[in-house]
Amino acid sequence: MDFYFDFLSPYSYLAFQWIKKNRTLLKSLNIEVRYHPTILSKLIHSYETKGPAEIKSKRDYLFKDCVRYSNMNNIEFNTPKTLPFNSLYALRLVLACEESKKFELIDSIFNKGWARGEEIGEEEDLLEVLREINLPESLMEETTSKEVRKKLKEVLRSAIDKGVFGLPTFIHKEELFWGNDSTKYLELFIANKDPLDQNKYENFLKEHPFN
Repeated sequence: MDFYFDFLSPYSYLAFQWIKKNRTLLKSLNIEVRYHPTILSKLIHSYETKGPAEIKSKRDYLFKDCVRYSNMNNIEFNTPKTLPFNSLYALRLVLACEESKKFELIDSIFNKGWARGEEIGEEEDLLEVLREINLPESLMEETTSKEVRKKLKEVLRSAIDKGVFGLPTFIHKEELFWGNDSTKYLELFIANKDPLDQNKYENFLKEHPFN
């Protein structure tokens, strides 16, 4: 299962809580989550659309939605002090980290930013995270390397090629699920109980081709 996310996205934080909650179940089903840090702004602008934070009424509504969802699901939710912030260092840090430590690193960055409401946009903020989970501070040096910067661009290109248009996005067995609220459908899909009427969907594509 592929998980595309940006630390800038509160919905990515909430969707990651679903992964945490279901981690044992996913392992029992031999479903490995692959983490793909993706630059939200570049992804959205590649489709020539505006991001949520660029439309005031949409931004304000989405914040309300996040507060409602987090309260209903007992998830700690506090915005980072600086918003929006530069998530590039955090995204690159995940790419620089070894695979076995990615979950813990992502969890710690999300917790610092969206659970505790602290800064996660600067190098020093992320060094604090590395110290908390006993990862080498030298990882920060790799965030400016050509290799890691190239990887981040490759993730974006791959996401677009796979039809990812927003974050967070899950892709499981080539089926795309966009947004935190799609996890309920993802659960059904995993359990082979997908409510999608495939015939209706295919007829829609035939009758209404995209121009």
